Amino acid sequence: MREIDLKSVKVVSWDIDGTMYDLHRLMSAFKRDLFRRMLSRNWLQAWRDFFRLLRFKRFMDRVRKRRGDYRVEPVPHRDRIAETQDEMYGRILPELGAIDGVKELLLWFEAKGVKQVVFSDYLASTKLTALGFSGFFSGVYAGETIGHLKPARETFDHIIDDLGIEPQQLLHIGDRLDTDAAAAPTVGYQSLLLGGHYPTAREVFERLLNDGVE
Repeated sequence: MREIDLKSVKVVSWDIDGTMYDLHRLMSAFKRDLFRRMLSRNWLQAWRDFFRLLRFKRFMDRVRKRRGDYRVEPVPHRDRIAETQDEMYGRILPELGAIDGVKELLLWFEAKGVKQVVFSDYLASTKLTALGFSGFFSGVYAGETIGHLKPARETFDHIIDDLGIEPQQLLHIGDRLDTDAAAAPTVGYQSLLLGGHYPTAREVFERLLNDGVE
């Protein structure tokens, strides 16, 4: 497994967006959902939801563009944004489903007795429930709650300290080099990128089985 010391791993932290489900397929489904709602009696509410989520994305994009300083100020109207996200993910994700191989990886780590948590930049909302994965995790961490977005080392330091482990005992699974893996050299955690180090979660799972990792 790609120079990963699995024997030292005590906790696996999972990113959600783009890692557990296909973000591009979600956006396509979201556009279809918006169009359908625009043709219904609730067209005005559909537009309000769209612009509410768009403003939230732009807010977070501004934070992301501040290279070296990823502090997150309180998000205006965050409760209402969360309600809108809950409704959207609750409608779309069950039909979209998870990326192939993700559930098998979750089950593999669970069978090995490895603790699993979620670590995303954003609140998990109803994503985990909609994907049917909420039962796998003992904790959920969000960068916006911690006060910094990935790859700020403060986020990973916070999780490592909270879990009471050494940095190398954390394996973070994500899909982006610039966020999920960028802080690994300075913090010391291990990282595995789906779509980067390995093309798919299915390939990681099959590699684990073929290597006979104990």
